[in-house]
Amino acid sequence: MLHCKGLSFGLLLAALKTTVLAQTAPGFSVQASSTLNVTFGTNNVSPAGELVPRPDTVNPPNITTPVWTSNGKAVLFMVDSDVPRNGTRVELLHWLVSDVTLSGNNTLSFPGPGEAPYRQPSPPVGDTPHAYTLVLFPQPENFSIPSQFTDVLQTRVFFNMSNFVAAAGLGQPIAANYIKVQNLTGTPTQTFPPPRPTNATSASNTSTPEFPGAAPLVLGGGRVFWAGVGTAVVAGIAAFAL
Repeated sequence: MLHCKGLSFGLLLAALKTTVLAQTAPGFSVQASSTLNVTFGTNNVSPAGELVPRPDTVNPPNITTPVWTSNGKAVLFMVDSDVPRNGTRVELLHWLVSDVTLSGNNTLSFPGPGEAPYRQPSPPVGDTPHAYTLVLFPQPENFSIPSQFTDVLQTRVFFNMSNFVAAAGLGQPIAANYIKVQNLTGTPTQTFPPPRPTNATSASNTSTPEFPGAAPLVLGGGRVFWAGVGTAVVAGIAAFAL
């Protein structure tokens, strides 16, 4: 394996590979390599992780995906990963709707408000930006809400995406995207726990590291490439050639 100034070139490539997969929020337990095209009002979310003004999120987004061409059905989730509770960060379910189909122009069509109707992002005033991941799964036959999650559909808080995926047998996601929303409408009246770790292991046992100072670029197929990582890889090649 090639090494450059003590840094494994192979590890750089591995980091690049895992980062390209990140269409869900950093540290989210589910990863997807294809992008949902999400539009809140007139705000098209690109790249993934864009900071969206809260007023733009009053209504559910319009969602399209060219990567899902099935005649079957799908299940859509929207999950906040950063809700402060008891000195830590937990997940809150903002939207869950099953029996999603495709209509014209690859637009997702919803049969109704869903099992958990859309709830607008409402992070506490003064907290760090919250990450909201939208992720689409193929819907298994005879899909139903696992019994241990029926109460969570009402309370929304303490949702667990990875546990739901396992309990419902959802498999691999079709595509995903995420936004960030921050509430700056007033003066903070509480203190908040530290931001959640963003190097959690995904359901496929693949970690998605963050790279401080890296700039996201959109590649073909909707994948995200972090310019900081690409620069490091190119620098590694150049250094090896010297």
